[in-house]
Amino acid sequence: MISIAQARDLTGPQPAAAPDEGASPGAETVVDKIRKVVETIAVHGPLGLTALAREAGVSKTTVHRLSGELLAWGVIERIEGKFVIGRRMAELGQLVTPRESLREVGHPFAVELFAQFRLPVTVSVRQGLDVRCVAKISGTVDEATGWMGVGTRAPLHCTAAGKAILAFSPPELFRAVVARPLRGVTPFSTVAPTKLALQLRDVRRTGYAVVRREVHVGASSIGVPVIDRHGAVVGAFAMPLPTRPEQAVELQRTIKQQAARLAAQLP
Repeated sequence: MISIAQARDLTGPQPAAAPDEGASPGAETVVDKIRKVVETIAVHGPLGLTALAREAGVSKTTVHRLSGELLAWGVIERIEGKFVIGRRMAELGQLVTPRESLREVGHPFAVELFAQFRLPVTVSVRQGLDVRCVAKISGTVDEATGWMGVGTRAPLHCTAAGKAILAFSPPELFRAVVARPLRGVTPFSTVAPTKLALQLRDVRRTGYAVVRREVHVGASSIGVPVIDRHGAVVGAFAMPLPTRPEQAVELQRTIKQQAARLAAQLP
């Protein structure tokens, strides 16, 4: 039996970071809480104060205090008692140098994967400790093979795309994931940090993640990270795993190739 500390060691080298003065290890910073509040409004808004606190995982008192400052800044607005993203965010967005998103760049590669295997293809990115689908190519599929739609979020630790992203991310992300009890989505979800660490080690060795029945009891999926030229994980492809072994092997090879081709097109 290995300890959680040993499990964390399996995630690779962990460079020392200077702790915030006065902050306890693993404590959330004010910036962390602001990010949670703003991103939650962006994804789930409009939201009232109580619903926002619940969805963001931040205390109601803290949300009340932060929302006052964010309202004054114009980053969020309140309409009929509910919070929405403010016009100031749109103004700031206009200052960003335009560039194609992963969704736009990844679309033709996802289409090619779907055309070859006739299986749903998703392009996902990390959002906090979750993975979020930003693009999907599919035909008519049942719930088991095509359950994840655009905008759907699921935990990093029990999805193919999430594990692919987590395995190649800095070790601090793994520590953040296992800092709290891992939530199981099905009875087959990975909820032990030691088991997750071993799985991620295998993902780094093979270049892809495979999950079976962890998010949907009838689904097995493969996920491959998209790593840009700077070595940063920017997202992942994911597809249902074929039942025929020879087709599964072909998919493993092809989806990795497509992820590499996509990465080469990124800035």
